Amino acid sequence: MIAIVLCIASFLGCFFAARRSLVYGLVSVLGVGYIYGIVRANVYETFSHFIFDAALLGLYLAQGLWLLRPTRVVGLETLKRWVGLLIAWPVALLIVPIQDPLIQLVGLRGNALFLPFLLIGAQLQRRDIGRLTLWIAGLNMMAFAVACAEFFFGVERFVPFNAATEIIYKSTDVAGYTAFRIPSTFPSASAYGGTMVMTLPFLIGALGIKHRSFWHGHLLVLALAATLLGVFMSAGRTPVVILSVLLLVTMLHGRFKWRTWLSLAVMISSLGWVVSSDERLQRFTTLADTDFVEDRIAGSVNGTFLEVVSDYPLGNGLGGGGTSIPYFMQDLVKDPTRLENEYARIVMEQGIPGLALWLAFLTWLFSRNTTAAGDAWHLGRRLAWFACGSAFANGVLGVGLLTSIPASCFLLMSAGWIAVHQPSDDESACATKRRIGRRQPSSRDCLVTALPKAPRSTRSL
Repeated sequence: MIAIVLCIASFLGCFFAARRSLVYGLVSVLGVGYIYGIVRANVYETFSHFIFDAALLGLYLAQGLWLLRPTRVVGLETLKRWVGLLIAWPVALLIVPIQDPLIQLVGLRGNALFLPFLLIGAQLQRRDIGRLTLWIAGLNMMAFAVACAEFFFGVERFVPFNAATEIIYKSTDVAGYTAFRIPSTFPSASAYGGTMVMTLPFLIGALGIKHRSFWHGHLLVLALAATLLGVFMSAGRTPVVILSVLLLVTMLHGRFKWRTWLSLAVMISSLGWVVSSDERLQRFTTLADTDFVEDRIAGSVNGTFLEVVSDYPLGNGLGGGGTSIPYFMQDLVKDPTRLENEYARIVMEQGIPGLALWLAFLTWLFSRNTTAAGDAWHLGRRLAWFACGSAFANGVLGVGLLTSIPASCFLLMSAGWIAVHQPSDDESACATKRRIGRRQPSSRDCLVTALPKAPRSTRSL
């Protein structure tokens, strides 16, 4: 009963927030995603698995028509066609009765439910991203506070053992199998680390922006420090690899003031000292063991993948590849086959056509150059490109790339952000007026406001 009430509250809160603006709707949905894991763990009911789904439904109903509205943003119409294809194929597979209907519905959720975030990211304007980043900073600070409590007082005090938290209690391969990976408020430690690393393009990119308020800059610095440490507390190896890539890109392409560089140097030095002083933060060091890495890769990328392709050219049905099937539905899966490879999962559920669609889309996405000269968010977009590229590349070593809550939302939103050319600030102002229900500006109004203005050296959030 409590879970049903939470689902209704999640839907209504996100719906009315999204009716006010896209940013408020996003913040509401992401907020639900941040607490989803710990709520589901403590409210051990069937409907607690659908709290985040209810939040997404509220956002989509409130903003769906606006997201599908024709626009002149370069690349957005092509992106809409890709999203339509990526959703249409799994929907078409519903008519193939390979799996139980309930399993197929869950599989459809895992293959299509988060994909509209590609369109959401593509239509975020610069001022939207600035406001959203401040909220992300606050959410990361909240998650870090809970992670610290779990780190010092024990995960067991906050996450009870049950079928929904079994993956957390299995994640004790830290410090010689004596400690838990830290999940914070998320469904698993991997979800915590993945979410933190996917927010870094926004946080680091915002460091080079002139802030309207004095406390904005300090909040971003504190949130960045908490986010970096959270990656190591989650004890995930893949997030650390992506983090290393993003820090390298920042050093090569960052254009900060000397004070910002000094702050980053102090932060990274302090982080290195903290990580080196506690064995629980050093699980990533197993990457130095070449035999272990070879065995891990062989376990995910091996001949079994080719066997799956030959045995299931049209897949094993939606949900037949193990897409986040709840514990109370596991017995309904026919011929369950699970591989630690996201692309093998796609083949198992969508067949060769589904995998071909995804590979074609990723080729289109990462072959584009959409960063405009003088864009204040130039570094953030570049970091988002590398974060998305690293995440999709690491998909060959694990599953959950498209179903992690809320990490997949950040991944797809970032992918949509880098897929299109950003509109000018004046065009963004016209779009904002349309969205919040003010007077509809005519095309002549937009043309007049788009006349050249005196250049400004910096842009504010």
